[in-house]
Amino acid sequence: MKTGHFTRKIGSIPGSAAVAVLVAAFLLVPTGQAVAGPNCATGYHCGWDIGFDTGKVSFFNGDDDFRDNRFNTGVIVDNNIKTVSNSTSSDYVSVWFIEPGFEGAWFCVNPGSWAGNLPDDGTPGNGRGFANEASSMMLVSGGPFSGCY
Repeated sequence: MKTGHFTRKIGSIPGSAAVAVLVAAFLLVPTGQAVAGPNCATGYHCGWDIGFDTGKVSFFNGDDDFRDNRFNTGVIVDNNIKTVSNSTSSDYVSVWFIEPGFEGAWFCVNPGSWAGNLPDDGTPGNGRGFANEASSMMLVSGGPFSGCY
């Protein structure tokens, strides 16, 4: 799996500008049909509070504010995602942001890809590491993108 090093470069750019940079700089030709990631239904983008067998949230579309979402265990999703999966069978990349409202692109997951146990410093919402930082997620077509999981 690739690390999302590009996110450190565009992390402070507002959401729409960050997506434009992402699309312009990292666009690749799609390589074929993606497959579903572990424990995430086809067509969905999923997040877990620890691993694939723990609290789960599924998004068919993006979500601009995780503060009002809960995992199936009842835990609030905001700043609590440690594992992600993109189970789309199209060219939709899930771009995860550090702030609500699609602000601060943090990392991305290509169609059919996943990342378990994202790097974490142990303090949710502080902008260090990738785990326990996501507060919104946007779908961007045209993937896969280089530099994404």
